[in-house]
Amino acid sequence: MKEERLERSQLPIDPILNARYSPRAFSDRDITDEEVTLLMEAARWAPSSHNEQPWRFLVTRRGQKGHAALLSALIPSNQLWAAKAPLLVLNMVMRDFAYNGKPNYHAWHDMGGALAQLTAQATSMGIGLHQLAGFHAELARIAFEIPEHMELVSMLAVGFPGDPDTLEGHLREREQVHTTRKELNELVSFGAFKS
Repeated sequence: MKEERLERSQLPIDPILNARYSPRAFSDRDITDEEVTLLMEAARWAPSSHNEQPWRFLVTRRGQKGHAALLSALIPSNQLWAAKAPLLVLNMVMRDFAYNGKPNYHAWHDMGGALAQLTAQATSMGIGLHQLAGFHAELARIAFEIPEHMELVSMLAVGFPGDPDTLEGHLREREQVHTTRKELNELVSFGAFKS
């Protein structure tokens, strides 16, 4: 199955980028503290507007403090499979610039860059992660007493990929289908914008 994933793009992009996918099946293998540190360090070095580094991560480990509360903030269909991931991570951004107190309209962009670097680092280590928009931000805000100046962006389920046969029917089918992407000519314009 891994060879199929390495053939996602027909162009010679970096193998790490080509190998990335969003698993729903996770193995029982835990993620060490050292591995978590490397993931967070990769995110830390992402570029950001005014070098604000507006991203913040709340990491919870299965069976430890905060994990059940973060899991319960996911929508039920995501809870079904994300419960098996050893880590759940809440991704947040600071709404305003620290240097002048004005709104940071680039914070979500910067978070995306940090998550991209975290994703590449995870993939290089054989770790899979699935980004989740399906969660109730206010439940997480209340459970962890997160202040209003923080915007709750998304969550991650993080772990070593496991056997898709451990998933229930429709989830197993989704795990075995490799997503495609729009063609470059639909996404990129040169010299003049085309819709």
